Amino acid sequence: MNTLLVLKPDAVVEPLVGRWHAWTHLVAPATAALNLAHKQLTLLESFASAPDVHAAACKNPSLRGGPFVDLPVEQVEAVKQLIQETKLNRAAQIQFGIDLRQAQRAIIKLGNGFSLEQHYSSLPESVRGFLELTYSLMGFANVKVIEALLYRRGQHFPEFQSAMLYLAKGDERPFAFSTPRLPSAKALEIVQPFHSSVFDYLAKLRTYGAPFEEIAGTLGVDESQTDLLKSFLCEYNEVKPQQHARPEKTRWRYFGHACVLVETPSGKNVLFDPIIAYEADLVLPRFTLADLPEKIDYVVFTHTHADHVVIETLLAIRYKVETVVVPASGGQMADPSLKLLIESIGFPKVIALDSLESETLSDLTLTALPFLGEHGNLDIQTKAAWLVQSGSDKLLFAADSNNLEPRLYEFLHDAFGDIDTLFIGVECLGAPFSWTYGPLLPLAIDRKNDQSRRLDGSDFERGIKVVEALGCKNIYVYAMGAEPWIQYVTSIDPGEETVPAVNAKQLVEQCQRLGLTAARLYGSAQVVLP
Repeated sequence: MNTLLVLKPDAVVEPLVGRWHAWTHLVAPATAALNLAHKQLTLLESFASAPDVHAAACKNPSLRGGPFVDLPVEQVEAVKQLIQETKLNRAAQIQFGIDLRQAQRAIIKLGNGFSLEQHYSSLPESVRGFLELTYSLMGFANVKVIEALLYRRGQHFPEFQSAMLYLAKGDERPFAFSTPRLPSAKALEIVQPFHSSVFDYLAKLRTYGAPFEEIAGTLGVDESQTDLLKSFLCEYNEVKPQQHARPEKTRWRYFGHACVLVETPSGKNVLFDPIIAYEADLVLPRFTLADLPEKIDYVVFTHTHADHVVIETLLAIRYKVETVVVPASGGQMADPSLKLLIESIGFPKVIALDSLESETLSDLTLTALPFLGEHGNLDIQTKAAWLVQSGSDKLLFAADSNNLEPRLYEFLHDAFGDIDTLFIGVECLGAPFSWTYGPLLPLAIDRKNDQSRRLDGSDFERGIKVVEALGCKNIYVYAMGAEPWIQYVTSIDPGEETVPAVNAKQLVEQCQRLGLTAARLYGSAQVVLP
């Protein structure tokens, strides 16, 4: 009888797009092309010309999260080879990104208030048929992409999607936005698009054992890679998957950053912004993939940023997810449809809700609420705070919402009454908006303007006004990017003396002085509501 094997708990399956860590802007067709043409190649060529500069910058804590490739100088030839392969194999995608920016610039120049109809025929060839030329009501010319058609015609290029299987080294990883994942003798390449059932097989292999021959055949591993594959596996101990007893009252569990699982008395559940740690560090207790229920009724996202939509975790839980719920898209260039993206990576049921629309299952109701801020004043509509109602319990997941207009929360209180439990981020010193959206801009932005438009949430003063307006009794600060397993996509300084940490402490202490339950979440937590 063949020995049954499972993936080791610290085995990482990291999804890649053209050797870069996969995140939303690298999967959505237009943003992927713009990032490739105007960021990734620029970074690689900079490293190839001055690897010592990048190596020195990566050792400087003050430059964390900057545009520096975190690879050894000795890898310069491998990077040069990646540049050549990228220019050869992804030429059509690069050209699309170049032409898309050219079209944006042309319409800015030509959009003088007169009709834009005559300009369709002069658009660059690669983008014709995919764009709509428009004016805003305030008279500004704009270029919109017909995103669904781009997916339909394969312009998201799933053939460049793959993954690397390797063992975690604690929680440490190179920063995702600036460093490609080069081939390694210690990593197994999985050359499959994200919608492939191979990723479901790997996900189930964390719990359900299979013989080595079946695993090797499913992954397409030849004899030369047998020992490498075996290094990621261990014997199945025949322990049944952990059964989580149905809570008698509403229960929530914090998995780190903005990831929270809510379970209702009827047995229904919803998982917000899933990013799940591996069993790679016993110093900081954490919930892992093994702590999730066998079936997840809803996965819900607050917005599309890379620390909230984590494709790596999504592929690890896809086989057990019934429905994904996302905020409806606004259709702007910088606002790709999360519904189209999630469908493209293999999720069969995705629901998009506009503000104040709801979805109900048994005793669980989800309602999308307005979400201000966090996007540098860009017209981003794919964002929502989420109200969870189960019986008389009301929980609001506000994520990185910035309380720019306190009256909004007064109106929400009028509509929904007191909110028992509030989860709110206090990352109030966010990066300039070009940190995420720079490659999408048709023109360079003035540095002072860029510094003033930040990707930030509420500070203490704004946060306490949310608490007061909504009549909250339990307040939890989360989504601070401090857990070590999220650092590779946030690069946030987790120090207690940072401005966000100080504001979080002020908010918690003020709530406690008011007689409210308050805490800053870190690592893991579990609460059963009274």
